[in-house]
Amino acid sequence: MSKKEEKPNNRKKFMLFWAMVLLPVLLLFAIMWGAKNGTLGFEPLPDLEELENPKSNLASEIITSDGKVIGKYFLQNRTNIKYDELSPFLVDALIATEDERYREHSGIDFRGLVRAVVNLGKAGGASTITQQLAKMMFHERETATLVKKIKQKLQEQIIAVELEKRYTKNEIIIMYYNKFDFIYNAVGIKSACNVYFNKAPKDLDIEEAAILVGMAKNPSLYNPKRFPENAIKRREVVFAQMKRSDLITQQEYDSLRVLPLILDYNIVDHKEGIAPYFRETLRLKLQRLLKQKDKEGNYIYAKSDGEPYNIYRDGLKVFTTINSRMQTHAESAVEDYIANTLQGEFSEYLARVRTKHYPYDGGRKGVNTTQYESIMKSSKQKTPRYRVLTGKECFNCGRRGENVKKKGKYYVCQAEDCGEKRWATNQDSIDIIFDTKVKMQVFSHQGAIDTLLSPLDSIKYYKTFLHTGLMSVDPHTGYIKAWVGGVNYQNFAYDHVTSTRQVGSTFKPFVYATAIQNGYSPCHEVPNVKYTFHKGNFGLLKDWTPSNSGGPSNGCPVSLKYALANSMNTITAWIMKQFGPQAVMEQARAMGIKNKLDPVPSLCLGVADLSVYEMVGANATFANKGVYIQPTMFTRIEDKHGNVIIDRNPETKEAMSEETAYIMLDLMKGIVDGEYNKCMGDDRVSRGRSGMYTSGTGMRLRVSVSKSRPYAGHKYPIAGKTGTTQNNSDGWFMGLTPDLVTGVWVGADERSIRFTSTNLGQGANTALPVWAYYMQKVKADKKLDYPDTDFERPDKPLSIELDCIKYNEMKSSGFGGNSEY
Repeated sequence: MSKKEEKPNNRKKFMLFWAMVLLPVLLLFAIMWGAKNGTLGFEPLPDLEELENPKSNLASEIITSDGKVIGKYFLQNRTNIKYDELSPFLVDALIATEDERYREHSGIDFRGLVRAVVNLGKAGGASTITQQLAKMMFHERETATLVKKIKQKLQEQIIAVELEKRYTKNEIIIMYYNKFDFIYNAVGIKSACNVYFNKAPKDLDIEEAAILVGMAKNPSLYNPKRFPENAIKRREVVFAQMKRSDLITQQEYDSLRVLPLILDYNIVDHKEGIAPYFRETLRLKLQRLLKQKDKEGNYIYAKSDGEPYNIYRDGLKVFTTINSRMQTHAESAVEDYIANTLQGEFSEYLARVRTKHYPYDGGRKGVNTTQYESIMKSSKQKTPRYRVLTGKECFNCGRRGENVKKKGKYYVCQAEDCGEKRWATNQDSIDIIFDTKVKMQVFSHQGAIDTLLSPLDSIKYYKTFLHTGLMSVDPHTGYIKAWVGGVNYQNFAYDHVTSTRQVGSTFKPFVYATAIQNGYSPCHEVPNVKYTFHKGNFGLLKDWTPSNSGGPSNGCPVSLKYALANSMNTITAWIMKQFGPQAVMEQARAMGIKNKLDPVPSLCLGVADLSVYEMVGANATFANKGVYIQPTMFTRIEDKHGNVIIDRNPETKEAMSEETAYIMLDLMKGIVDGEYNKCMGDDRVSRGRSGMYTSGTGMRLRVSVSKSRPYAGHKYPIAGKTGTTQNNSDGWFMGLTPDLVTGVWVGADERSIRFTSTNLGQGANTALPVWAYYMQKVKADKKLDYPDTDFERPDKPLSIELDCIKYNEMKSSGFGGNSEY
């Protein structure tokens, strides 16, 4: 070959050589450039802002006044913590197991990468902790195809390098732990420690830390709750890696690997834990509050971007007024009396007086056949079973309304993520289904019961349960200390603290406060006779003449103190005649009553439907020297950085004079201590001071503890008021002490399901014992400071004599008892 021919060949070889060298380099460069810039088939990478401020769904915490987290609002149950809140075992175990050269590399472990490529991943993966964090932060899940996996891995490496530039190693560790999903509603290390071990992260033992680190490989496969044997084997791998890294000795390894797996598992559910009714009512309140706008249309409580705070995403801390110990005592009191005593008595009573309209009262004041059939039809139509059968609700996803449409012979869910199809049942078949017995599990206070019932009978069964509402408040601050909205949130989610029921005689203190505020003496005597409101007055269409419940109207003069202590309708009606409904309404409004009040004479006997929330707030006015403070659920809300975004200042106003409030407390003490009267004695009352008779509707609180009344024996100053509504449908008790005012309501969901006997259905028998159990526990709790002090007397001398015997002596001697009345 000539030299001229050799030169072109050499040039070709030269160019081919450099092409073979440069093309892979250029190709790699192009791939990396595309990966970094989100071109050439790569997904866009997060920008600088996202890297420096990564978004995550942070749970908002509900914190009690004594510092306990009692619940969270979340899409993901995640609460971020700082690095110094981690146990060192968590850090050491993670690095030893997942990335032993973590402290040495800058996001990519090239030694590990080469090893993974050479061994095709069989000798361990090459993903560093930083790369795993990048994957968690910016990729929802690893894609399926090999090409896409490679693309994703390349982008994770780029993100990892960028993360290493912007964060310290310790910051990346804590970001990793805060982001990792340990499943079972445990997102982030703080939630995981609480869910699996009921501990804070810094308190974990080494064997517990090893379990959680072991889940990093596969949180489902190595989950200690679901697959304990797998978790123990994986824990042993973690210990082996720690031994290899000289973090534990051989002897420690031998001891640790044989330890049993001990969990203290906590279910994370919005329905679990203390104060579920309070937390749900608070959730609704917060959502309304955070959506409020000013006159310009801007959110009042907004983030820096102008958007409103979100309780499910923004990691808020809600500092509530609830005391965790008092809340526990309140829930325990409800269980002690309603669940363990009264419900059994009520069920036995309903069975004993069983009517054809069971469980409704079928007597003269009960429901007739037409009403019964209408109630049961309505109740049936409200059930999920009926909504599914009639195509108003999807059986699979629970969506309602337009989401379900009939197509041919089927009801089909229109939701993209559902599409459930179910045979359309005709009405005759629906009636048969509701009348046919099937196996089912029903609730009882003693535990779930497996039984055979028709769906219609199960509706009747659940209607036989008694329900309750209890709220306890500090009268001087308005802070709500305990809130129980029902007997069991899982099965009865309706909140009876905020719902309204007829209040009965618990309304009477508003009537008496009107009289005292206008100068009447509590010792003023009124003949115990029936008083008539005549047709035409106060808008009456016919005469109205109230009588006492079970007591005489014998003309005997009784004091206002005695009348209130014994809840006498006749004397209450007399006061209403003196002032009229409007004045009483105004007094109630001044004390925080906001629900509907009709200006009718019967208002004095409590025909209005009001809530426990309102009634407790109003009664707290008496214990707060006449100043009303709106009951408050929380004191402040902080953002995830600890900045206060809402600071609560409850509504306050003077509702009556301090003297009136103190006199009313003295009157209401008579309900519990009994009041004296010289001509009202009968077999039900005891002979007391100066040969007179004492009686009061709440005196059972003062008797000695006995087998039949284990809740009794209260010796400290108490003001109170019992309440019983028409036909014993509702039982109430308001109990006031100097620093704690608590109200209780008890009744069935339907007013026609009740004790027909007043002896059993009165508030003194249904609601008062719940209050008594609660106060027993509060007083016995040494960590709570509620001494047995009396209500504070006004500094200014009273213008009215409170001792009615002295008052009558002064009156008979010509001094008039310090009152024109």
